[in-house]
Amino acid sequence: MNSTTISTDFLVIGSGAAGLNAALHASRHGRVRLVTKSGLEESSSYWAQGGIAAVLKGDDTYESHKKDTLQAGRGLCDAEAVDLLVSEGAREVKRCIDLGMRFDKTNGKLDLGLEGGHSNRRVLHANGAATGKALIEFLTELVKAEERITVTEQAFVHELFKNEKEERCGGAAAYLYKEHELLRIESPVTILATGGYSGLFQRSTNPHTSTGDGLWLGYDIGAKLQDLEFVQFHPTAFYAGDGSTFLISEAVRGEGAHLYNEKGERFMGAYDQQELAPRDVVSREIFRQIQNQDNDFVYLDVRHLDTEKLDAHFPNLIGKVKEQGIDIKREGIPVAPAAHYCIGGLATDLEARTTIKGLYACGEVAATGVHGANRLASNSLLECLVFSKRAVQHASTTGKRPEASFSTDFRIRDDSGEAFTALQQEVSEVLSRHAGIQRNREGLEQAADRCQTLREQLPDEQNEYFAIRSRGLVQLAELIVQSALQREESRGVHTRTDFPESSLMSERIAFQKPIEHSEAL
Repeated sequence: MNSTTISTDFLVIGSGAAGLNAALHASRHGRVRLVTKSGLEESSSYWAQGGIAAVLKGDDTYESHKKDTLQAGRGLCDAEAVDLLVSEGAREVKRCIDLGMRFDKTNGKLDLGLEGGHSNRRVLHANGAATGKALIEFLTELVKAEERITVTEQAFVHELFKNEKEERCGGAAAYLYKEHELLRIESPVTILATGGYSGLFQRSTNPHTSTGDGLWLGYDIGAKLQDLEFVQFHPTAFYAGDGSTFLISEAVRGEGAHLYNEKGERFMGAYDQQELAPRDVVSREIFRQIQNQDNDFVYLDVRHLDTEKLDAHFPNLIGKVKEQGIDIKREGIPVAPAAHYCIGGLATDLEARTTIKGLYACGEVAATGVHGANRLASNSLLECLVFSKRAVQHASTTGKRPEASFSTDFRIRDDSGEAFTALQQEVSEVLSRHAGIQRNREGLEQAADRCQTLREQLPDEQNEYFAIRSRGLVQLAELIVQSALQREESRGVHTRTDFPESSLMSERIAFQKPIEHSEAL
C-alpha cells in the first residue's frame, strides 16, 4: 500500500462542532490538517436538534446557568469547568453570531427556548430543530474558506504516534478509503474531536460513525479514560418497529408537549418540572412505564398545541414524523429512550489536555467534568465551542515537534468484513441488554464475561484494518462495563437496580492501559 508522510502545525481529527471550531482557531497560529472519518457534514453535531444554551439576555445570569448545570450533574460536575462553560460559552456564541451564524428570531429578537432542567429561556435554535445542521454548515463554510486549513475526508485514523521517551504524541496515521493509501501526519499538536460512542448501542440518535474511535486511539498510547459508565439516553427518540429511530427534540416538550402511557395517563405530571425534568429523570420514568405495559413505547402528545405553529417552528422534525404516517393533530408520537450522548471519554483538564503531552481532546470524546453524571440539555454544542478554543489557546504555545514511532505496516483483509459486522452486532446487543438505562451486577458480570470471550477470540493481526477496529470495539465495550460495575450506586444517567440510592460517591472511575491498572480518582 502506498504511503505519504506530511507535517503540519496542528492536526485535528474529527469534523463535528469541536473539530471545525478547533481548526478555525488553530488556523490563526499555523497550518492545520483536518481529518475526518466520513464527510465534513456527517457528525453527531450535525444531527443535534435541541440548540445551544447561552446566557444572552438581561434577566438571565451565568450563576443561574451554572446552578442548573450543577443540579443536572448530580454532584459530579467540575465546578471550575462549569464556570468556564457558561461564561466563555456565551462569548463564543456571540462570536459566532458576529461572524454570521443565524439563529432563529422573531421581530428581530433571538428566540430563546426553554428545555429540560433549565430555569430560564436561554436555548438558541436555528431552523427550528436543525440547530446542529445549521451550525456545522456555518462552520464548514468558514473552514473551506480558510487557506491554512487542509481537509482530508473519508480517512480512518488507526494509530496515534507517540515518542515513548518524552511521553508525547507526535501525530497520527490514517487510511484513505477512496485512494486506498496511507497518510502519516506528523504534528506537535494533535486534537481529538472524534465524538462519542453511543453508536455502539442498538438504539441510538447518533450516526453509525459514533463508535468511540478517539477513546481507544488515546487509550492505546496511555491516555486516561474516565466516566465511561455515564451514557445519556435521550427520553424521546422516535420508536419504529424495525429499530430505526431519530431524535424528537427536547424543544418540543419545551413548547408544551405531554407524555402519556398506553392507558392515556400523563405520567410526568407527578414531577415538579413535569415533562421538563432533567433527561435522566424523564428517561427512567419512560423506561418504568414501558416495563409495566405491553407497548415498547409511550406517546409524546402535541394535539393540545398549535400544530401549525409547531410545523413552522420545527419543519424538518415534524416533516420526518409525518413521513412515518403520524398525524400529530389526531394521535401521539411513539417515543422511547435511545442512547444519545456519552459523558465519559478521555480525561482532560481545563485546557483540554489529556494525560499525554501534545494530545488534546474536546467535544464528546472528552471527559471535561462539565456534565457530571447527567448532561443538561443543549450544553453539548456549547462545550464543543468552549473547549476546542481552549485546546488551541494552550497548544499554540508549544512548538516542539517530537520524533515519534509508528507502525510501518497496514493492510485490509476483505474477507474479514462479515465477521466484523457480526462482532459489532453482538457488542451492541450485549451493551444494550446489560449496560442500558438500568444495570445490575448480574447483568454486568455477564456482559464482562462475554466481552472477555470476544476479546480472546479476536484475530491476532496487529495492523490489519478489521482487526484494529475489532480490538478497539471490544476494548471500549469492556471498559464501559467495568466502569458500570465499579460505580455501586445510582447517579444521574447511571442506574443500578441493585444499588438504587446515590451514595454521593465522589470518585471518578478511570482507566489507563492495561485494564488491570484501573483506578478511582
